[in-house]
Amino acid sequence: MSYPIYPDKYKLSAMLTAEKMIEFRRRQGGLGNLHAPEMVILCLYKGVMKYFSLKYSSKRAIGFLGDLYLLNKTNGKIGVMGNCGIGSPVIANLAEEMIAWGAKRLVILSLAGGLQSDLQSGNIVIGNRALRDEGTSYHYLPAEKYVDASSKFVSDLSSVFEKNNLPHSIGGTWSTDAPYRESREEAQHYQNEGIMAVDMESAGLFAVGQVRGIETASVFVIGDSLAYPDWSAPPDMGALHQKLKTCLRVLTEL
Repeated sequence: MSYPIYPDKYKLSAMLTAEKMIEFRRRQGGLGNLHAPEMVILCLYKGVMKYFSLKYSSKRAIGFLGDLYLLNKTNGKIGVMGNCGIGSPVIANLAEEMIAWGAKRLVILSLAGGLQSDLQSGNIVIGNRALRDEGTSYHYLPAEKYVDASSKFVSDLSSVFEKNNLPHSIGGTWSTDAPYRESREEAQHYQNEGIMAVDMESAGLFAVGQVRGIETASVFVIGDSLAYPDWSAPPDMGALHQKLKTCLRVLTEL
């Protein structure tokens, strides 16, 4: 049986659209008079979001299934979304709503697993394509192995990290729905293909971006590793926390 189950699902029109949902939430009192940010950082690391409103002067946007803050220092042009859950379905749905509201750029900021032996915990990887080992992207695009991020956005992200003297790599990520089912055979195979990291969300986000015509990318801080015969845990969560905070600050400078 092919997936999605209904043939050529990606070609069909949707009954419920994100635009309709945004209007429904406005009628229920959500969003207020706030304007959509031009860029939204989808921060999937809860440790950074725990004290976000105390660290960054911002306005809270009500009406989304997560905590969305519009940064005052950018005049609301950059938003940070967190405490929203994980996985491609969650991120794709949020992306749809951000786009329907008016956002033009979406970037994931998250911890990720490393697949290459030369990647150390704390290294930064900018995701430029995703291996589609999840389900959400197939509701948006025909079946292909990879989906690409936005090349210009990836270039802009790389430039701002270089400007801030933050070494980084650019490469692909393996997006999977089942982190507790990642096998040694798969990890070795994708490592040999040159995939740098493993995450859950990028393929879904990149697919939405392609269909909706907006720019998408991912920024990962490598935490654990699947590059060796056994899974290796992050050696220093405190250092990873600081690196993610630094990455968030740099992203707000775009």
